[in-house]
Amino acid sequence: MNIYIARLGARNGSAAVYALLGYAFRAVYGDGLPEIKKTSNGKPFFPERPEVYFSLSHSKSHVACALSDVPVGVDIESPRDISERAIRFFCSDEERALFDPLDLWVLKESYVKLIGGTLASVKNLRFSRQNDKILSKEENVFSKLYHTDGCSAAVSALGAVPPDSVELFTGSYDAC
Repeated sequence: MNIYIARLGARNGSAAVYALLGYAFRAVYGDGLPEIKKTSNGKPFFPERPEVYFSLSHSKSHVACALSDVPVGVDIESPRDISERAIRFFCSDEERALFDPLDLWVLKESYVKLIGGTLASVKNLRFSRQNDKILSKEENVFSKLYHTDGCSAAVSALGAVPPDSVELFTGSYDAC
């Protein structure tokens, strides 16, 4: 599993995140980016490469891409306040005691991107901590938080523990 994060730069979020995906795909597989389609619930996939899973996210300042051989979801956020109303709706008191609100937000969003759907579909999904591990009650789902380059990101994966670090892409998007 490979996780890439980059500053947004002058491009808009969608253009930059797809450029980053192209860079990641070439770096890992040595090929150009295959055709992308979406499932009925909006999750993008490669029809010609069903063994390759990916997830994309962009914020006001950064983009993120996760590329994996297992289903994966990624979310990234620039520093911002999450409304107390949203946190109370989506998060338990126990979670709020263990995690920063933005960390909870990216964890839940990464899980949504793993399974497809909406944030409302994981209202009852709960995260906890045990030592350095982030746990959910979902069997065989592993999540990890990243704080890098001034942003917060999370990856959730089915059947594989996300890596301890991410690659911070500092090249030119023109090279992507």
